[in-house]
Amino acid sequence: MALEFSKVYEQVQTMGRFLGHGYQSASNRLQHALELFFAHTELDPIHDRVRLVRESSVSGYRGAAPLPRPFSEIICGVGSAVAPPPEGTLLAVDGSQIYPDQHAPAPYYLINVGAFVYYHGVSRLPAQFSQPTLAYSPSALQDKDGRAVNNQTINARRSLAEMQTLALWGWELRQEARPLVALHDGGLLKFFGGSDIADAVQIERDYMDALERLHDAGASLLGYLDRSRSTYVISLLHLMRLNEGDITDDNLKTNGDLEGLTDARLFEHVLDPGERSAIMVQNSPQNREYKDRKGADFEIAFFYLNVSETRAVPNIVRIDLPLWVARDELAVEEIQALVLAQCTIQGRKRYPYALTRADELAYIRAGEKQQLEQLIRIEMLNNHVIPEESNKLMSKDMARDRKQQFRLRA
Repeated sequence: MALEFSKVYEQVQTMGRFLGHGYQSASNRLQHALELFFAHTELDPIHDRVRLVRESSVSGYRGAAPLPRPFSEIICGVGSAVAPPPEGTLLAVDGSQIYPDQHAPAPYYLINVGAFVYYHGVSRLPAQFSQPTLAYSPSALQDKDGRAVNNQTINARRSLAEMQTLALWGWELRQEARPLVALHDGGLLKFFGGSDIADAVQIERDYMDALERLHDAGASLLGYLDRSRSTYVISLLHLMRLNEGDITDDNLKTNGDLEGLTDARLFEHVLDPGERSAIMVQNSPQNREYKDRKGADFEIAFFYLNVSETRAVPNIVRIDLPLWVARDELAVEEIQALVLAQCTIQGRKRYPYALTRADELAYIRAGEKQQLEQLIRIEMLNNHVIPEESNKLMSKDMARDRKQQFRLRA
């Protein structure tokens, strides 16, 4: 039986009223946040407050911090759009996956990584590449305790494969036109240390090695986050308005009456088309670990950028940068300009063209998954292995293929 929309329609109406009420409430919080934001025209008090948190027993602050001098920018300042460089090389990488399926005739998972090279300002055809990796051995499908690896582990391995592909191609392209900009879809600060991720320590080590290779290639690495939900700046504003005696882990668990606001919502009312925010870093143990493991160049910074062409419809994205890029003023200007130029290529779809093409190369369609599984069945038969699907899956397929009328037996 299909979804009965007549029964869900009233619930959708209630959902709409709920969202509308929340939006009106957020508008009041937004006005307060904007007042706090534009009040902070001095960096010294901000540095002092962040230093106080870092040197105290309080460990719950995960908000933004201005870059250390001499690279600091006033948080309420903005960076105007600049002209793109005459030439440049943009390398974009994205990935997708097929998760293990307990109902499949044979256990496996697949990671597919797509890479796209765009030559800016050069009369040269783009280059493209994709690499599927099929994993089927027990060592790939099980953790050290013999348990099946979960989807979080597959996601971590995909993120690693994406960064390793960026590093490999970045090194190969190091002699091409500069700047060499390496675009990663998503944030650069990865959390591989969870207990649910198999081989987390090795994955994180290999990920950091890939970052180091990009550093050695002189690449301007960036992570691109469309529709970011992060609250780093909102958390900083919350920290700044607390009295010194009120700075506790309990008071930092939420953002007080600013809770529910995102940085993107704030910067929709701050940044004009093409403008960026100040560059900041996230205050977190994970970011400090990046710095401690590989050096100060590998701490992850970020800024917000309005990639829209019109004031009426702002489009705020977050750009992550390692500090070896964030401290280079020219590199930041080039990234800002090239990202905007890439978004312009696609018109109303405000997203970098190179990342769109990398996604197309990596994306695994439903029909392609079916073809892959048919190939697996054929090869199993060629090797005298009979593929057997689970009874549950076969019964579902029968029910979905044709509806059966229920009849009482005499």
